[in-house]
Amino acid sequence: MQRLVGMAVLALLVGCGNGGGTSLVEESTQRADATCACEVFGCTTEHIAWFNKVEITQESDLEALSASDREAYSANSLRAGDCQIALN
Repeated sequence: MQRLVGMAVLALLVGCGNGGGTSLVEESTQRADATCACEVFGCTTEHIAWFNKVEITQESDLEALSASDREAYSANSLRAGDCQIALN
């Protein structure tokens, strides 16, 4: 039951918007930049978690992106992951 409540809260938080009007591409750029600015691994987890939440809870929003926006989002996601791995 706790897990279901946690998932519902997570869905509500993510569903409440993507940064106050910020597009997924803009937010992903900001998150990737923040991840790559981290100097310790622990700093990266919040940003990587955002990408994971979007992939799980906003799949339809990602699919609705234009091809170039989807490519930009994916590039930001990969860049953030590479920066996190570099600190591991």
